[in-house]
Amino acid sequence: MIFEDILDCPQGVYIKFYSKTPCDVDSLYPADIKNLHVYVFDTNDKYVNVYTADNVTISKDYEFLIPIYPHGKYSFVAWSGIDSHYLLKDLQTGVTTKDDLLLQLKRASAVAENIKGTTLYAGTSEYVFLPDPEDIQAAYYEHTAINMREYTNRVEVIVEGFSKPEDYEVDIAMRNGDYAVKGNILLGMEMLHYPPEYTYTDNKLSAKFTLLKLETGYDDWLTIKTKDGKKIFYQEDFLGTLLLQNPDVNLSCDNDFVIKFKVEEDNGSYYVVEVWVNNWLIHTYKTGVEGGG
Repeated sequence: MIFEDILDCPQGVYIKFYSKTPCDVDSLYPADIKNLHVYVFDTNDKYVNVYTADNVTISKDYEFLIPIYPHGKYSFVAWSGIDSHYLLKDLQTGVTTKDDLLLQLKRASAVAENIKGTTLYAGTSEYVFLPDPEDIQAAYYEHTAINMREYTNRVEVIVEGFSKPEDYEVDIAMRNGDYAVKGNILLGMEMLHYPPEYTYTDNKLSAKFTLLKLETGYDDWLTIKTKDGKKIFYQEDFLGTLLLQNPDVNLSCDNDFVIKFKVEEDNGSYYVVEVWVNNWLIHTYKTGVEGGG
């Protein structure tokens, strides 16, 4: 094809998407990546534009074309799973950077929306350079790929041993509901309490949560207390004291966790005697904040 004006020669970048944690041997193509928001940034890491796609099925052959003008060095940030559970910020062309706020998990009175059954992914590309059309006298397309990492985590907390488990509740709280464009958790934001879904059977309590990105340094807590709030039975750092005590847990690789507390009664009070994380015994002790039964 001959273009009357060489500046009209099309240029663009074809982006492939995959998922590969440090623990994976091969690239994966998650079926739950069904939509895309791809944010374009220039050589100064300033926002240029956003392109979206729905009804996506990523594979080793799938590519998403991003038209580029003018030529130069660009990079891309991709998100998948942004839906009505999130507040999405309007970005300003030539002003917004990758470090600025992009999305927030909706919340009411510090209680996060329930994101059960949803997934959120994000990833960034390397820089890509597109030459001046006058230098090559032709259309030009570059290729890159983005590793999409899952941000959603499914956690089940089980407590065995209460005579009346329905009198207790579990709270997981963390400051991890606000994200920059490039995908990092923003520091110093609101503490969010995630809503659990409970089941009770005999002397067992199960609380299932869906949480966002798990990373140390964001004030994370797990609390077991009476429903009236008068007695705290257990309260510890969620990641450092619990999840990461299992040497097989890798927050860069794992997204599903089961934490099991076994409690016993002694002179009318309950104590934690065992704590398990993903079937690994991490603590055996007779301790905990005394709670009523």
